[in-house]
Amino acid sequence: MGLLSEFSSKAEIHRRETIRRFDDFFISYFNEIEALEGVAKEDLAVTLVARAPDSPVADAVRRHADRFGALGIELQVIFAGIEPSSVFAGFAEMAARHNGEHCLEATIRWARNPALLDAHEQLVLGTGHCWSGDVMRRSSDVRVSLDLFEEQGGDAVRLAHMAFDGLWSASAPISKSRFRNALAAKDTASTVAETNGMRDQLLESALACEYVTRH
Repeated sequence: MGLLSEFSSKAEIHRRETIRRFDDFFISYFNEIEALEGVAKEDLAVTLVARAPDSPVADAVRRHADRFGALGIELQVIFAGIEPSSVFAGFAEMAARHNGEHCLEATIRWARNPALLDAHEQLVLGTGHCWSGDVMRRSSDVRVSLDLFEEQGGDAVRLAHMAFDGLWSASAPISKSRFRNALAAKDTASTVAETNGMRDQLLESALACEYVTRH
C-alpha cells in the first residue's frame, strides 16, 4: 500500500516537473517575439505533436496559452489520441479562445492511423525554438529519455516543420460534431462533479447537526 502511494506521489511530482521544464522555453520565445520590430507570420506559429491531450507537453502549451492571444500567436496541433475526452474538450476550449471557435477544424487534427505513431512528440515555437520528445506509440509510463530543447535551432526547426506538414496531411480532421460532443460531455461532467460536491457538503452539515443535537 505504501509503495503504491509513494509511486503515485512521485509520478505526480515528476509530471509537474516535466511540465515546468517548458517554462523557460516559452519565456525565451515570448521575449524574442516582443523584441522584434517586425514580426513575420512564421514567427507567430506554434505547432504541437503530442500523444494525447493529457501529455505533459500539451499541458505546458495550455499553461502558457494566455500569452498567445495578446501576441497574435496561432496554434496547430496533432494528437495521436483524443482521449480522455474531458481533457480534449478543455484543450479545444483553450484553442477556440485563441484561434477562434470557427477555426477549430483547422487547428487540431487526429493522427488516428497507427502507421503514424512512430512520429515523435514535438513542439515548435516560431522559427527558432524546437523541442523533441519520445515516439507517440509509447505509453506514458514507459518513456525513454529523449527530451531535446533547442533554441536558435534553425535547421531543427525547418526539419520539424517538414515533419509536421507531412503528419498534418496524413492526419484526419476532427468534425464539428466531435468537438461539440466532447464539450457537452465536459459540461456534463462538471455539473455532476459540482452536484456531488454540494451533496457531500449538505450531508456533512446534516451529520454535524445530528451530532450536536444528540450531545
